[in-house]
Amino acid sequence: MKAIKLFLMIGALSCSAGAMATSVEQSCLNYGQKVMKENPDMVSLLGQAKIDPSSVITERFDGKVGKQPVSTVVTAKINSAQEKLGTIFCLVNNDSPLYFHYIAVEE
Repeated sequence: MKAIKLFLMIGALSCSAGAMATSVEQSCLNYGQKVMKENPDMVSLLGQAKIDPSSVITERFDGKVGKQPVSTVVTAKINSAQEKLGTIFCLVNNDSPLYFHYIAVEE
């Protein structure tokens, strides 16, 4: 009986830890909101953005941009409830975003 309770508690902790984890692409979007804080229109746009999971491209490598180590390049399309917003591009090292760029949809 004690073993079952222990397994249930470990399972519950594992699920809650997984729920708190943020994908690297979501971290990039959150980082974009921080670096664009001086531009209220961009903050609003990125605040309503949802990442299209089928569009996420994560490229892992071991390299540098200048002297800065970069381990991942992430690109993803973002949408709002009403429209396609564009694409985000992000350079990441050790799951910490270093650079963010937004490319608007041209229609």
